[in-house]
Amino acid sequence: MNRRMRLFFIVPLVVLGGLVLGLAAVTVLDVFGGASVSDVANHTFSFDDRHDIQAFVARPPQAALEEDTAFPVVMMFHEWWGLNEEIAALATLLSLDGYIVVVPDVYRGRVARSVPGALSMRITVDMDRVLGDMVAVRQALGGLDRANTARTAAVGFCFGGDVAMDLVTARPAEFVATVTLYGGLRPDPDDLRPLFGHGPVLGIFGEVDPQISLERVEAFGTALQDALVNHRISVYPGVGHAFIQPHAIGDGGVVDEAWNELRGFLRTHLDPVTQQITQASR
Repeated sequence: MNRRMRLFFIVPLVVLGGLVLGLAAVTVLDVFGGASVSDVANHTFSFDDRHDIQAFVARPPQAALEEDTAFPVVMMFHEWWGLNEEIAALATLLSLDGYIVVVPDVYRGRVARSVPGALSMRITVDMDRVLGDMVAVRQALGGLDRANTARTAAVGFCFGGDVAMDLVTARPAEFVATVTLYGGLRPDPDDLRPLFGHGPVLGIFGEVDPQISLERVEAFGTALQDALVNHRISVYPGVGHAFIQPHAIGDGGVVDEAWNELRGFLRTHLDPVTQQITQASR
């Protein structure tokens, strides 16, 4: 092989190797040297036999807190980015309806701001470990002041939808309702049969989501139906993946429609006693 031919093969390999190394460096810096969960978390669940788990906890408005009552609880699970400002903002908005909203740190301290970083965390996370952590958090909710844990719902966004569905199918009697938003699809009815006779499931999806086809959404709905699970599947037109973002709520249109569907579903099944107070505060 002459020199020109060797260069023809070697140069692309060098360039490709440099790109791979650069991408790896960006991913490592993003996940381990970028944003921190401690920038958002305001509560720590401590356990004798398990790693401490940080969380963001949002509570109802002060006017509601002055009343002598306990509040339903929503366990909210973050997207593949980790526990960040966006999920905390959604939790805060939802707490205005009269809930204590708890967002556990599923990734144990790691947060990403780039797609490669988020993808790396998503594909390497141990879902069995995550389930164990979330079961522990669910059992610890009773330690939160003014929490009515007998009325607890699970809400998950994207990757968080998978976490929510894993948790509620493992502990169905501990949740009165579940919402999965563009995530958590289970096409096998056998995976969903534990939910039979327990709280209903709401699935919210975007019509033009490049990550989740309408065929997969339909298969999820069929599986819920075959498992005899009380459910509702809503597909919103003209929107893709992760279309509910805190900055877009209140502007009208599809985002508000989906957010208000989530709120109405939880209101129906959690029955927050502070509804009149919190509606007045909006």
